[in-house]
Amino acid sequence: MSIQATTRATALPPVAQAPAAAEASAAAARSAPAGAPTAPPPHLERVQLHPTEKVDLGFRADEMRENLKQAVGRLNEQMQRNGRDLSFSLDEKIDRPIITVKNLQTGEVVRQIPTEEVVRLAHSIEDMKGLLFNQTL
Repeated sequence: MSIQATTRATALPPVAQAPAAAEASAAAARSAPAGAPTAPPPHLERVQLHPTEKVDLGFRADEMRENLKQAVGRLNEQMQRNGRDLSFSLDEKIDRPIITVKNLQTGEVVRQIPTEEVVRLAHSIEDMKGLLFNQTL
């Protein structure tokens, strides 16, 4: 549950408001004994805090991940039917898709998106998360 708070200012123009607030604060400081709490500036009024309702966005991470896996499978089937050596996969550790283009004759990887170096870096960052943070958010 979150709390929303608002403050409303009087209808003074922005330029006139700052000096008026400074004058009010200075006058309050002169009249109050040292160390005594001061009242809020007169141009601010108190407001009530009301809890807001939690909104369900309908996001289901497990369902989305399963849909992505099915889409990757369909893409790979389509590429095989078309005679292309282009493959799609989902890296489980970084939860990102990987696209690989291979040479049909040699099977050599011509290109990978993201590159192997970027994937290794992402894996290293994932490994370091446990060392940097003590809890899962």
